[in-house]
Amino acid sequence: MRVTGPVNELIGGVPLIHAVGTPRTIGEILGYRLKPRLQVLAQYLREQFTAALVGTPHEGGQEELMSRLRNLFTPLAQMDPGLWMEIESMARAADLGAEELLLIHGYGDLLSFHGCAVPPMRSTFVALAPDHTDTGKVRMVHAWHLDPALYPYITLVRRVPSHGPASLTLTLAGLHPVAGVSQARIGACVNELRVKDGKEGHFISHLLASVFTAPSITDASRRIIQGPRQGGAAIHLMSASERLSVELSGQLHVRLDDRQPGAPRVHTNHALDEAIQAQASIQGDPGSKSRLVRLAAYAVEARGLDPGSIAGWFGLDSRESSGKLKLESLVGMPSETTVITVIDPSDCTLHLRRGGTPAKMESTSLDAKKSG
Repeated sequence: MRVTGPVNELIGGVPLIHAVGTPRTIGEILGYRLKPRLQVLAQYLREQFTAALVGTPHEGGQEELMSRLRNLFTPLAQMDPGLWMEIESMARAADLGAEELLLIHGYGDLLSFHGCAVPPMRSTFVALAPDHTDTGKVRMVHAWHLDPALYPYITLVRRVPSHGPASLTLTLAGLHPVAGVSQARIGACVNELRVKDGKEGHFISHLLASVFTAPSITDASRRIIQGPRQGGAAIHLMSASERLSVELSGQLHVRLDDRQPGAPRVHTNHALDEAIQAQASIQGDPGSKSRLVRLAAYAVEARGLDPGSIAGWFGLDSRESSGKLKLESLVGMPSETTVITVIDPSDCTLHLRRGGTPAKMESTSLDAKKSG
C-alpha cells in the first residue's frame, strides 16, 4: 500500500489525507487511515437510520437495511466502476462491509427514499462575483452546519488518481463529499434537500464525486443530472467564467435561472424552483428560508471580501471584527459546529476553518507551492 503525506496534517482544524494511485489504492489508503472513525461512524449511522425507519412503510431491523444496501453493489459498479473499486477497497481496509460505507455515502438520500421524518443536513452556499472579492476573481462559499455527533468525522481528502484530475474534497470520513475543487478548475458543493419522489438509482454524493473527475464544467453539468436519484439536492458548480446551480429531486432536475451573474447567489436547504418544491418532503429545514434571505441581503452589499471576512459571517473569523456586522445570529446556526469552506476555482485553492477549535482560516491548494 502506498501511503503518502503526513498522518496528522491539519488545515483549519480539519485532518487532511493524501491519497495517490489507482481507485483501489486510494480506497486502501483511506480505509487504512480512517479505520477507527469509519467503524464508529458506520455503527452510529446504522443505529440512527434504524430508529428513523420506525413508523415508515420500510420499518425493519438493521439486517434488512444492510440487505437493501447490498442490492446496490451491482448498479453502482455499472454506473461508476472507479468509485465502486475505491469503496470496495476502502471497506476491506477498514474491516467493514461495503454496504456500511454506502450507508455513510448515501445517508441523506436513503432518509428521503424511505420517507423518514428527519430534516436535511443543513448548509449554506454563496457564489461571489469578482466585484465582491479581494482578488477580483470569483469565489464559492460553503458553510456546513453539522449535527455535533458528526463533527469528529470531518475529513479533507486530496486525491491524486493515476488517471484524471486531482481534487480536494471535504467529506465525512473520506465519504459523502459536500464541497471541493478539482484540477480541472471546477469548484462544486451541495445543499441537501429532503424530497418525496426518490427512486432506486443514484446517490447525490456519487453525482457530486463524479464532478471532481470531470474534464470540464460542461461535462460536470451533464453528470450531476443523472437519474433517477434516491434523494434530492441543489448542486452548485463554478469555474473562473461560469457558474450554475441545479436543483434535483428523485426524478426531476431544473437548472436555476441566473439573471444577474454579477450579483452574489445564495442557496440553503429548500428548493427555489416550483416543480422541485412540489416534490419537497414535509420534513424540511425550518430555518432555511430566513438563513437565505438574511445572508443574501448582506452579501449583496459586501465588497472586497477575503476568506477571513467571509468566515466572520458565520462567527468564525479569528480577527477583530472592527465593528463589522457578524452574521452568526442572523444565520441562526452555532459556529461551534460549522465548517466554512471558501473555494477559489481559478487557482484550485481551498480555504478552510472548523468551528469549535482554536484553528484559524488556513489554505491549501492542489499546487503544493500555494498551500499554507
